[in-house]
Amino acid sequence: MNKYTLITTMLMIGGFYVDSVFAEPMCASTEQAQSIRDFYDENPGASPIIAARQLKMSEALTGSGLPADRVAATGADAFGQVWAALTTWEKAIVIITKGADVFEVFGPISSGQMSAENSRFDLTHDNPLAGHLRPDLYSSIYVYSLPGKKGAVTRGVFFYDQSGASVFGVMMSGKGPPPPATEVAKFDELMALVSSLPPVCS
Repeated sequence: MNKYTLITTMLMIGGFYVDSVFAEPMCASTEQAQSIRDFYDENPGASPIIAARQLKMSEALTGSGLPADRVAATGADAFGQVWAALTTWEKAIVIITKGADVFEVFGPISSGQMSAENSRFDLTHDNPLAGHLRPDLYSSIYVYSLPGKKGAVTRGVFFYDQSGASVFGVMMSGKGPPPPATEVAKFDELMALVSSLPPVCS
């Protein structure tokens, strides 16, 4: 077992989860990084989900092998700052994967706040997407800007758990029409913010 392996401990006692102990982040080796970059050379703009499945790596490991102009990553402590930025996007696509299935939820991102009673981040009901999040169980946040074909750019933010799998992602653009320049500017500001924070992999 190498030093970058993530070990997730999740115990269920009486219906309640005990918080897992954070392990060292998963970072691509030189050989893995080359495989990841080779994949993207052949599949420009592919989503991190597709890349991870094709390469048989975790999504976080796949993201860590990309060059700095295509990804920015930091720890889950930045959740509040990142989420606040996402609520300013006019349009977003929330991506949730469960096994082989992928759910896509279109609409603005709701604001939220930490519960006074537990460790959940409670979303408001201002938009169709609502719920209760556990950012204290996330390991990292990755912001992707992946050049695709014919000038398209896949832009998105993914939140990863302790195993390197995505809890969910929030996309701004992909194969469809590009977002307006004002929205791209918001994305670029978020990517710059995450780039300025402590990195996941050194």
